Amino acid sequence: MTRHLLSILLCSCLLASSGSVLAQITANANRTDTTSYKTDSIANDPIFVYYSDPRGFSTTGTLKASVPDSSNLTFNWFKYNESTSAFDISLKTEKGVSESTKDNCTQGGYMVTIQNDSCTWDTTFYAWVFQNEFNVSAINVYNSTCELIELHTSMAYDEEFEYYDRVSGKPLTYFSDNIKFMKFKWEATPGAGAIPSVKNPVFEAPTKPTVYRLTVEDSHGESRSKKLEIEEGDDNGDGNLYLKAVKAKFAASRSFVPMEETDSSGQAPLAVQFIDSSENAIEWNWFFYKQKDRRKNEEDSLLIPPIMNTQFITDSLIYTMPNQKYGYDVALEVKGPVYVIDGEQHQCIDRLLKEDYINVDSSFIAKNPEIPNAFTPGGANPVFIFTDETMPKSIRFFQIKIYNRWGVKIYSYEDNSGNWEGWDGSTFGFGDAPSGVYFYTIYAEGWNDEEFRRKGYVHLFRKK
Repeated sequence: MTRHLLSILLCSCLLASSGSVLAQITANANRTDTTSYKTDSIANDPIFVYYSDPRGFSTTGTLKASVPDSSNLTFNWFKYNESTSAFDISLKTEKGVSESTKDNCTQGGYMVTIQNDSCTWDTTFYAWVFQNEFNVSAINVYNSTCELIELHTSMAYDEEFEYYDRVSGKPLTYFSDNIKFMKFKWEATPGAGAIPSVKNPVFEAPTKPTVYRLTVEDSHGESRSKKLEIEEGDDNGDGNLYLKAVKAKFAASRSFVPMEETDSSGQAPLAVQFIDSSENAIEWNWFFYKQKDRRKNEEDSLLIPPIMNTQFITDSLIYTMPNQKYGYDVALEVKGPVYVIDGEQHQCIDRLLKEDYINVDSSFIAKNPEIPNAFTPGGANPVFIFTDETMPKSIRFFQIKIYNRWGVKIYSYEDNSGNWEGWDGSTFGFGDAPSGVYFYTIYAEGWNDEEFRRKGYVHLFRKK
């Protein structure tokens, strides 16, 4: 904290000589201000404000009076006496010096008189010292539920001080600051959403150990900080845990090793594993729903009963039914740690439903002219095969037959997936097919029971 030094230049009162002598007072205060006396005949005096240190201990002040280019002076220090309305409490006298320091100044008014050794002039000036007990003593959990945590801040700040008119002795009020104008800056690690700028904030309930940090700053730039650490097992002393909220999180994976979130769509049969990343959960219940147009009700599940009390599902779920309109819903319900309120046990519950989360590609077999119609074994296009854009999808049975121009079947292939790797021009028992035009028929069945029939021709070119 930068200490402000204020120099108050006061003209001396001439008693026996002409000219003037400039006197000066300084202080190592946190900040300075001036009085506002009600008596017009007197000048205003400096106010020196000292803040308690960040630990809450009071800080006393140091006042120093001096007269430039002078020596052999006598300094007499006094403190204001509220019972007599006068500066008549003698504190200290120093003689034969050019400046004088008064240490350990507590709250109140101070006066110092200065005389030279020949008593040809003297002067008097005043200052007021205020001690602001600015401290954030504690941050406490006021309320904790499954949804939120409310924090209350205990702090001290002296918004006003009392001083006295030097002529009338009437008390006056110096307003140091208004707590309404203070800035409250909160930080939560890890992050906890929007951070409110209030004294007593409400946060989303934490699901993992969290550190809350508060910085309070007044309008003069003076600040104090405090932190609260919420750790595993912390409670209100009666079993009501602070870290009891739970957050359901999961993702789908088709990569398996390493297990990471992937696009949750693909062709049937679509094998999917599920990754749990829930926070603060101790119980897991999984629900895998049928597509909406195939459900009898909202509870209709692919797996009966649902998978209960399992965090990690070791076996993949196989999705087979294509649907252009609807995907499969997946839900995860989790429960948090057991906590106690009024002798009864409770658990926080969170449920995450991802609608249309798993999407199975519609069954598909391309039609002419999308299917390629020429290839050159050993050339740039060595195989008669579908392109990436025309590759069969969600096919339960696939069959292709190829005939020469006389109608003789020279090649056939079938499988249960549609993963045909193409025809390279070889035949069954006839060697390599020569250059020419060949005809094909395709029959396929989709996982949605749709049948596909395709036919066409392809040109085979042999290199000469």
